[in-house]
Amino acid sequence: MKKQKDFMPESAAAPAPCLKLVSIYVSDDHPLLQLKRRLNWEAIKAVMVKHWRKAGKNVDGGPGLPWPVELYAPLLVLMSVKTLHSREMEKDLEENVVSRLFLDLEDQLSPHVRDHSNIARAQETLGVEGGREVNELIVGQATELGFGQPEILSSDTTVQAPAIGYPHEAGILNGVAQRVYRGLVKLKEQSTQAIESGKEKAKESFKTVKEYHLFAKTQEQKDELLNQLVEQTQQLMADSREVIKQVGRTGGRVAQSVGLKLQQMVEVSGALLPQILQWLQTRVVATGKILHAGITRARAIVKNKAGKRVEFGLKWLINRIEGGYVFGREVEARADERAMPSEALKDYQRVFGAEAAPKLMVYDRGGSAPKTIAELKQQEVEKVGIQPRGKAKWCVAEEDQIEVRSQRGKTEGVIGTLKSRKYNFNGRQERSNITLIAAGQRVMVCLNLNKLMRDIAGKAKQAKVATI
Repeated sequence: MKKQKDFMPESAAAPAPCLKLVSIYVSDDHPLLQLKRRLNWEAIKAVMVKHWRKAGKNVDGGPGLPWPVELYAPLLVLMSVKTLHSREMEKDLEENVVSRLFLDLEDQLSPHVRDHSNIARAQETLGVEGGREVNELIVGQATELGFGQPEILSSDTTVQAPAIGYPHEAGILNGVAQRVYRGLVKLKEQSTQAIESGKEKAKESFKTVKEYHLFAKTQEQKDELLNQLVEQTQQLMADSREVIKQVGRTGGRVAQSVGLKLQQMVEVSGALLPQILQWLQTRVVATGKILHAGITRARAIVKNKAGKRVEFGLKWLINRIEGGYVFGREVEARADERAMPSEALKDYQRVFGAEAAPKLMVYDRGGSAPKTIAELKQQEVEKVGIQPRGKAKWCVAEEDQIEVRSQRGKTEGVIGTLKSRKYNFNGRQERSNITLIAAGQRVMVCLNLNKLMRDIAGKAKQAKVATI
């Protein structure tokens, strides 16, 4: 018989990784490499560094590990071209030869570059303004290269619809309770009466919401439960205010973060609860009704489209110059449609200069107003191609009206492309105003970079054919 060992065996050394170096030829004519050579990297890095510095990243050689600007700037551009999220980008950098060549990593033997959390952090810290500035740089460079023609500007509003359920009152209040409960659970080291009471109130709200969905069959039963849910939410907010006071006096970093979240929910409830009470009393939905506890800028926007009269989400002003390049921003849900052509011109001047003006500006009949047309004329817009309302007369000649209709169709097409599966302007999973708006800006960066890459590669191919 073998003697039983009464000691731990010696630890074996970790097996050495089996690395193999594979050589592969990549043509200089690859579209990604052509794009890399033509981009204005100094300007792109300057914008990114500005926002990384604002976010506290070590871009100026301070103590600690430096922020790798030379890696992250082209990495985020590459991620936009490929329309990947951070986990997919991490995988792509381990396997794709051209991606590593784009980042000048062809001599690095280790396949690991950065994990997805670091990539996501680099992208997140650019924020809304960083994404907008990068996008406008791409549009400006496309114009300098002759692919975008700023003589024609066509604009329209659209709705960025996040991936949220139907915004009924019980579901919205459930979202408020869930956020408060998750915050209170994080305060493990503090056990006060307000915290424990808040947890219990949140649990009661969950039960009421469940009963509302599963057992309330008649309108009277639903109204009774919804009134009960409103009262529970009011009590929950009272406990939240007490917790905020305690956190403000003694809280650490986590507690301060929870306090900010609770304060946000108190403010949301302050606007939401009167809207729900109004609906219960009058059956009239309040103007500017809040639809989501986290995405508070989302609203019900009447579009009167075929089969979809109302859309839920954020309102955007999208601008397209001839050539297919787009830029834009999120606007107020109830922004006056008649003022949108003037706002589009402001966006145009931010990209192309304070004194710039397109020769032809196109908008649909929603922007038709004498005051708006006079403002555009005063800004030296040569032709105002706004479709008139009713039987009013056009401001442009008949031959220009054909061009206006063509540009309107192209603008609708590019908005449809933004909302396609490839770019996912709609159906986003982000759950806050800032992250959702930043995602919308990144979508436009993705579309413009892909458009620019195709234009550069197409022009190079035509030049090559011409020399044969």
